[in-house]
Amino acid sequence: MAVTNTRVDSDLIVGVKTGTKASGGDEIKNFRFSKIKIDAADDAIYAVGAKIASVLPYPTKYIQRVNDNLLMSE
Repeated sequence: MAVTNTRVDSDLIVGVKTGTKASGGDEIKNFRFSKIKIDAADDAIYAVGAKIASVLPYPTKYIQRVNDNLLMSE
């Protein structure tokens, strides 16, 4: 059975360190931006995430792209 994979949505997440937990680990806050253009290049998404991170008052931990795909049998 053949399966097709179609990207239906893409989100950008900028994770920042907002403090330290009592256990010593990092306290992380995610800023999520939904409905990112699904055919945008990864380097373009990263560049946008880096620009967003540059105006936040916290150090950046990561920039993440999350893709939502639809799998259908043919």
